[in-house]
Amino acid sequence: MLTQMEKLWRMTLHRNIVLLLLPALACGCRTPTRTATIPAGPHLRVLTYNVNYGGARPDLAADIIRNSDADIVCLQETNLQWEQYLRQELRRDYPVAQFRESRTRMGGGFGFLAKVPAREVAYVPSDTGWFDGWIMKFETTLGPVQVINVHLRPPYSDSGSFVRGYFTTSGKRLDEMEKFYAARDPQLPTLVMGDFNDTEHSEALRWLEGKGLTNALPQFDRYNPTWTWQTSVVTLKRRMDHIFYSPDFDCASAQVIPAGASDHFPVTAILTKTKQTRRFTAP
Repeated sequence: MLTQMEKLWRMTLHRNIVLLLLPALACGCRTPTRTATIPAGPHLRVLTYNVNYGGARPDLAADIIRNSDADIVCLQETNLQWEQYLRQELRRDYPVAQFRESRTRMGGGFGFLAKVPAREVAYVPSDTGWFDGWIMKFETTLGPVQVINVHLRPPYSDSGSFVRGYFTTSGKRLDEMEKFYAARDPQLPTLVMGDFNDTEHSEALRWLEGKGLTNALPQFDRYNPTWTWQTSVVTLKRRMDHIFYSPDFDCASAQVIPAGASDHFPVTAILTKTKQTRRFTAP
């Protein structure tokens, strides 16, 4: 039974979280800037999904992945049980299935599923004690493509405070992104996908834009959240899952798939080559 003081503390915490997230919920508008299309020529479908290792219904996740028809899938928060299940369920759909377990965090694993050949470029340990970064190269219909799979530090302080962490951890996510991005092959077309634990206006995302990469989802959808969390007061919502692509690509569509049992929704995009083919070396 909660005491009156504990009830008051919980109500205050929930109120503070809501107040903190209101600016993130208010940003953007409902009207997209581009109309989604399905390319007639060669294209690449990609999907990123934080499956929430502690969540139920991995069968729903498998169905979402299968039905997305994505050529490359980036997964976050996997563990051994998720790996075993998805390998078995999707073995016919995805001949390439690569997973990494975290040595420091429960549910800190990563997965790659693909319909095309792949090899590892780099696995990059985090300096923050949170989640690592993983880079794979894929041989696609658009040519070789490298994908950086990220799960950046959550907005928690070192003492476990969400409120304090909301204001103090943005720079740490930027540090992680800089380190992961530096481990890529600068000669290859690049995608950065995953759970960024931050919105379009954060330091890490702005830094990627400064490197010439483009965020796919806001071009087609500026409103729908990719993360939701039900409290006793309100349902919290943020856009924390993103797909960035280098100037080698154009984006034909991007969307949130509002399905599954995770606190995150999958995000998918369809990419084509730029109309004017050029060799791109990222700065």
